Amino acid sequence: MIKAKFKDLIDQLVATEGENLLAVVAYGSALTAPEHSVRSDFQWLVLTRRLNAEDLRRIRPVIRGLVSQGYPMPAFFTAEEFRNSLDVFPIEFRQMKRAYEVVYGVDPLADADASPANLRLQIEYELRGKLLRLRSLYLPASESNANLLQLMTESVLSFVRVMRSMLDLLGETPPLDRLAAARQIGERMKVDVGPVIRLLELRNTPRELMEIETQDLFASYIDCLSKLIEAVDKLESVTRG
Repeated sequence: MIKAKFKDLIDQLVATEGENLLAVVAYGSALTAPEHSVRSDFQWLVLTRRLNAEDLRRIRPVIRGLVSQGYPMPAFFTAEEFRNSLDVFPIEFRQMKRAYEVVYGVDPLADADASPANLRLQIEYELRGKLLRLRSLYLPASESNANLLQLMTESVLSFVRVMRSMLDLLGETPPLDRLAAARQIGERMKVDVGPVIRLLELRNTPRELMEIETQDLFASYIDCLSKLIEAVDKLESVTRG
């Protein structure tokens, strides 16, 4: 089904790159829940033998056409780069493996895997980095109640994306539904994720909050994130063992 849908894209890439093109892989939530998917839910991996400036210039018109239709920009790797990046991007590669389809060429994910130790390290790195940024953005955003609420409801999605990988680290399949995933994480990590749940609900059903409510929610939000980071940090001995 996916191959037929994107036949024109593949034909154009093959015509442009020929034997340099090794694989095109579609992945993401569009494959797990196609009935609820939109074009932005399709993610793409393009694998080549080489990837220099001239190759990128040739590919540009094809990718411009794809993106103009509302699809995300693909991730481009050479085969060697892909093999050598498994330890650097374990979250992304494990998410790819969860739901993907090879629409052209070889299957680069068939034997690809990332170690639990590297996965735990990236989860902690991502969460700590996002928390540092959230604290910095609070300073200007907190001057406006609406801006602070917007900061929280927008940032919570990136945190939940990383939090899903905690379940992967624990050997569980993360639910597609964000609320279900957050609740399961809270149960498994023994952390009160109520602030995350409330922000996800506010995204689904927006409503105004009093300023004191917004400030209190932010305080509990960053406290929740700090406790999740502590819980991930304690998993280091488990992944080493």
